[in-house]
Amino acid sequence: MTTKTMYATRDFRDAGSERAFAAGEPIRDVSDGAMANYEAAGLATSDKPKAPATSDTKGGDKPA
Repeated sequence: MTTKTMYATRDFRDAGSERAFAAGEPIRDVSDGAMANYEAAGLATSDKPKAPATSDTKGGDKPA
């Protein structure tokens, strides 16, 4: 097993193991071979996902 944290680049299901992975979540407890396949397919990356942009305004009136 790899010690480097890898993250799912999008939601996907591994057809062989029937495991599902969510975009941006760490991928854990998979073999090095499976991780290499995910990475080669563009389904996994070592780049930590960026937090989604949030807005301080909740609608309503705009500041003047």
